[in-house]
Amino acid sequence: MSFREQFERLDTEELLGYLRLDLAEEAKRPLLQILSARGVSSATIEGILASEFERLQEHHALQERRLASVGARLAAFAIDLGAAALASGILEAHLESRFEGEQLPYAGVLFCGYMLLRDAIPGQGLGKRLLGLRAVRMPGERRMTLPSSFIRNVTLLLFLPDALSIAGESRRRLGDRLARTIVLRAAAIDAGTRPAASPPAQ
Repeated sequence: MSFREQFERLDTEELLGYLRLDLAEEAKRPLLQILSARGVSSATIEGILASEFERLQEHHALQERRLASVGARLAAFAIDLGAAALASGILEAHLESRFEGEQLPYAGVLFCGYMLLRDAIPGQGLGKRLLGLRAVRMPGERRMTLPSSFIRNVTLLLFLPDALSIAGESRRRLGDRLARTIVLRAAAIDAGTRPAASPPAQ
C-alpha cells in the first residue's frame, strides 16, 4: 500500500499529527497534497512545521547541556586506565615480593575487572566520579548493572579505538550502542531534568 493510500484512510486531525514526524520526502509529499486537497491552509501547515522545528531545537539544546562532552569522556577513560594500571602494578609488585617472581594472574584480573565493571560501581568509576559524569541505561536513564557495564566496556579492551569513536548527536560509541547506554553529566541527572521526547523513528 502506498503512502497516499495509507494517508487517505486517516482523518484530517491524524494527518496533521503526522506533520510533527520526521517523515521521508516520499511520505511527506503525498501528505501535504492530501491536506491541501482537504482545504487545510498553507498557514496552518507552516505553523505546525515551525512549531515542530522549534521543539526539536529545544530538544537538541537540552540534550547538548545534559550529554557528557567528548573531551570529558576521554579524560575519564584516561583516568580509569591510569588508575587501573597503577593499582595492578602495585599489586603485582607486592605479590612478586611474596611469591618470589611466580607468575600470578591477580594483577591482570584486577585491571580487566575494574575496566569492565567500573560503570556499575556505586557512585561511578573513578574517572567519571572525578569529572561529574555517569553512564546510565536507556530508556529511562536507569542505574547501570554489572552485565550492562561489561557489555559497554568489553569493546574497549577488544578494540581500543572504540574510545575515540564517540559520534553522532547522542555521542554513543559502539559499546554504548550494544549495551543501550548513554553518558550524561551527573548534575543533570541529580537535578531530575529530562530531555524532551525524541521524535519517533521512521
